[in-house]
Amino acid sequence: MGKLGTWLLAAALVAGAFLIVGVPAPARAANVSLTLYGAAFSGWGNTSASLTTPGPTLVVHQGDAVTITLTSQDGFTHQLLIDYNNNGASDAGEPLSAAFTSTTTLTFMADTVGTFPYYCIYHPTVMKGTFVVLANSTPAPPP
Repeated sequence: MGKLGTWLLAAALVAGAFLIVGVPAPARAANVSLTLYGAAFSGWGNTSASLTTPGPTLVVHQGDAVTITLTSQDGFTHQLLIDYNNNGASDAGEPLSAAFTSTTTLTFMADTVGTFPYYCIYHPTVMKGTFVVLANSTPAPPP
């Protein structure tokens, strides 16, 4: 084999090694829109007819720009908190909606990977659920 053939073989082996070992995928980031309906005595749901306690598990990926549309089904005041450190209080950097009695939106970047509780700060024992931020390389669970 000549020098050119040896060089091409070496290049092909190196390229193949990258394919086998894998090159990190580019960061996955998307605009994610979620909807939650809530009521003090029924919990949260993705629709007005699906309120449960706990509410639905919300799943996004790290780096996603998340917008959650929140609707009060009972006219009571509600306020959604995603509690990253699970201390029962709103801390700096944790997503917290405005208090609402009809509809509002909460927009934030999902920058912290993990599984976190979300709840209404006025009705935390009934209006609660789980918020999951997956690492970019983790596939989303099936619907």
